[in-house]
Amino acid sequence: MLKTIDTILIALMISAAAWTFKVKYEAETTESQVAAIERKAQLERETIALLEADWSLLNQPDRLQRLAQAFKGDLALEPVLPQQIAEPNEIPEKQPEPVEADAGRKDAAKTKVR
Repeated sequence: MLKTIDTILIALMISAAAWTFKVKYEAETTESQVAAIERKAQLERETIALLEADWSLLNQPDRLQRLAQAFKGDLALEPVLPQQIAEPNEIPEKQPEPVEADAGRKDAAKTKVR
């Protein structure tokens, strides 16, 4: 009887050790995945900060004024007049485009050829 209990206890200890090793291995794997994601997120944050700094440099008013003066002839830029500014209710609504009856048939024919 003692041998049977000993055998059961040894088997139970081995299975507990195997389960503990499995849980430990899964935890280490998950921890390494979390660390990799955190490194990637930090790289993205650094990239965003760099792009924001670049954006602020590109949008400096002095730089934009120099560019506007340099390309004034090519772009035909002119100051906005107060008469050009309109309220949203003064802008006409877009009229719907007329639908042609044959347009649907032409599109269907094109898809059949493919």
